[in-house]
Amino acid sequence: MYNLEIILRQAFYGLVLGSNYVLIAAGFSLVWGVVGVMNIAHGEFFMLGAYAAYFILTFLGWNLFLTTIAAMALIFLIGVFFEKMTIDPLRPRKKLDYDMGTLIMTIGISIFLQNLALIVFGPKYKGVPAYFDGMVRLGPIIMSYDRIAIFLVALLLIGILLFLIKHTRIGLALRAVSENPDGAALAGIPIGRVLYFAFGLSASFAGAAGVLLIPIYNVYPTVGGNVILLAFSIVIFGGLGSVKGAIYAGFLIGILESLAVLFISSAWKDVIVFAIVILVLTFRPRGLMGTKEA
Repeated sequence: MYNLEIILRQAFYGLVLGSNYVLIAAGFSLVWGVVGVMNIAHGEFFMLGAYAAYFILTFLGWNLFLTTIAAMALIFLIGVFFEKMTIDPLRPRKKLDYDMGTLIMTIGISIFLQNLALIVFGPKYKGVPAYFDGMVRLGPIIMSYDRIAIFLVALLLIGILLFLIKHTRIGLALRAVSENPDGAALAGIPIGRVLYFAFGLSASFAGAAGVLLIPIYNVYPTVGGNVILLAFSIVIFGGLGSVKGAIYAGFLIGILESLAVLFISSAWKDVIVFAIVILVLTFRPRGLMGTKEA
């Protein structure tokens, strides 16, 4: 029998995972909504963030917060670089050509980064010890300081993202470009800079999830393949282009996965996630908070 303490502990594990799923999926949804790109290479930015954390922690010994900031800054620059060099040149094309061209381009970026990581870092799995040692009792459940710290940092980053989108000038520009790029350009918004920023921001949040999850899951060159499937499932569930939908869906899927491991088997958790995606596509193709296209 499963008592309340075990169920609550597993649900909290689901919240920890879900908060990081949100970081991954919100970035994926942002780049789709603003830049209009189905970024297949999104998982590789997660991979690069995890590798950045591994080397920062191993050779510099920084704490969780400094490591997260440094890795996000690095992955942001890498994201801007790839947007400038690979996506931006495709922008003058017609919409169909642009959509297909950027899809193929991001597949190419994904393959390139995987093989580059394999050459530079090697095929072996790499991991780090827990960021914090010790346990604490939260009501009826006992949790590690490490999981709590990861959860709180993820929540902080989610809050920063929402504040950035809703209450800043750059957030207003992101929303304007997402809703009406031509109107935004006529209003004087520098479209190119906004798109660079959106792509870099998306990549940096995927990288942040890599930093936070590396103590739980090891990093290796092809880890991004699992991440992109997860991100795609979440944004389909939440609604393509909806950051808020990605947040709700990320937390929900994290909890469902965690409880599935407890009550059924870890082998079934991916089956449950994709079953949910199939049901959503069948009965609500727009997702939880997606908007109907004209």
